[in-house]
Amino acid sequence: MSTHVYPQANGQTKSNNKIIVNNLKKRLDKKKGKWAEELLLFLWADRTTSKVATGQTPYSLVFGIEAVIPTEVVIMTTRYLLQDQENNNRILAEDLNTIDELRDLAKICIAAHQQRIAKA
Repeated sequence: MSTHVYPQANGQTKSNNKIIVNNLKKRLDKKKGKWAEELLLFLWADRTTSKVATGQTPYSLVFGIEAVIPTEVVIMTTRYLLQDQENNNRILAEDLNTIDELRDLAKICIAAHQQRIAKA
């Protein structure tokens, strides 16, 4: 997605889309005609994977929390089993209170990453 408000993001968007398209092409060689199902998997993977530039996942920067992957619910991991509704609500409230700090840290990481790239 391009934006007129923040044109610097346009190059990053194209780069990110290129990664998704290249991964889809590799995967679709084996599964002809099933790109719609595969796209959802790639988008989920992309949004829940930490990025080098920010040190955070795009999902956490938007929602302030880490995503629980569907496998953790089906297999019932310890992380999932130890949660109760009251404790979960408290943690969510705390995470929402610190989301601006998380985003500020991501901005600092991006600036440091850009400086490293410029030096290289």
